[in-house]
Amino acid sequence: MKIGIFGGSFNPVHNGHVGIARRAVDDLGLDRLLVVPAAESPFKAGERQALDGETRLMLARAAFNGIERVEVDGREVARGGVSYSIDTVKEIAAENTGAELFFIVGEDSVEGLPRWKDYETLKTLCAFKAYPRTAESSTEIRRRMAAGEDIADLVPEAVALFIRHAVHENGDAKIVAAVRAGLVRKGGFCPCRLPKLPEFFCPCAEFKGQLADPAYHGLCHCRLYDKP
Repeated sequence: MKIGIFGGSFNPVHNGHVGIARRAVDDLGLDRLLVVPAAESPFKAGERQALDGETRLMLARAAFNGIERVEVDGREVARGGVSYSIDTVKEIAAENTGAELFFIVGEDSVEGLPRWKDYETLKTLCAFKAYPRTAESSTEIRRRMAAGEDIADLVPEAVALFIRHAVHENGDAKIVAAVRAGLVRKGGFCPCRLPKLPEFFCPCAEFKGQLADPAYHGLCHCRLYDKP
């Protein structure tokens, strides 16, 4: 069995991450690719996170939902504290005896690999596969978020929806909570199953049409995201 491990802060997850995951699955012939958001990167310890660990994990599940052979693994967020790849790789190796492990990194991380904790041991447990830096950047997304600018061209739809409601477009805590709860409840599936009320509506065009139809009584059933 071939298992890939794609770790990182995913702060926030973006289209480039999704593209790398798809490429890695195909390039390496992976049976599974585990996307593992860090609770706290050892190289960013103490820095203020734009999004907390649980939110980054939730958005990763939304972003990678439905991609064949890709799973989001929440062990590092659950573990808490500084996340070290050596700990995660050892656990995955122990859980999958005999599996061939690959660790997915960006090309800009290769030079710094020797500084990773227990790197000499780590490289005996997994092979590293580097991918070029993508046009999308978490740093640029955070800059846009701080400036109140649109990020829809850089992130998956579910991520844009949550951040738009949570960060700058809508200060209504009820809507923020509803969108977040929907994403959590649906495991990254469509969170738009909101009651047909003026203050609680899906932003999709379909639901706006349903709101205008006096004969419609129910929840949004749009296909903005895949459903189970």
